[in-house]
Amino acid sequence: MVVSSGYRKNGFDAYGGKVLRKNDMACWMESPQRTDPDGVALGLDGKVEEVEPDFFDLLPTIREVWMENPACRIHMTGNTVRLFQDNRVLLRGVYGSSAERLARGCHLRFLHLDVQLASVGDYYERGNDVITLRFHEDGSAYVYQDCRCQGISAGSMGGGETSFDLPGGFYRAMAPEDIAAMCWGSCRGEILGNGRLAAFMEEARAKGGVLLDFAKGWRKAVLP
Repeated sequence: MVVSSGYRKNGFDAYGGKVLRKNDMACWMESPQRTDPDGVALGLDGKVEEVEPDFFDLLPTIREVWMENPACRIHMTGNTVRLFQDNRVLLRGVYGSSAERLARGCHLRFLHLDVQLASVGDYYERGNDVITLRFHEDGSAYVYQDCRCQGISAGSMGGGETSFDLPGGFYRAMAPEDIAAMCWGSCRGEILGNGRLAAFMEEARAKGGVLLDFAKGWRKAVLP
């Protein structure tokens, strides 16, 4: 398993294997990044199936875990449950996943992962336009638009990026067509055609939001 410095997060990303073990953190044991007082986030890619017991003993300031595999299992010990509850850890995943079940069972917070809405075009020709629905830690949403393409000269890179915020409760107040109309024209047909945005908004309405706080009104630490 490879553990590298995190992308879009203050912490680490784990990938390249099925089981994340404590010894995978060996090269980070002396790094101040491992115990950052501002908090550490850990990303588990889609091929990670489980995290061994007591792994999070190595990350005493853990504050977020991104779980791309909806079936990924984190082996929870009593110490890990208490650590997660004391740090108010935020679990990121998809609806109905092990991340949501773990958040519910341990009285934590759950936030939906990014949702890729469209990917259109070819990097080597006119460019690849990618539209992604993203969420800040507080549950507020924004749309990130990224164009990647070759530059017109050797060693040059073209493309660009932009983003715009969505209003709170957008999944109730807006229709998929409203959001698609705000995106790059190259991607509007794909956004509406593949149905991902519509399906996500329907699930968000059913769940009551994108940030689900199962810790509200709860105090005593218990095992799931």
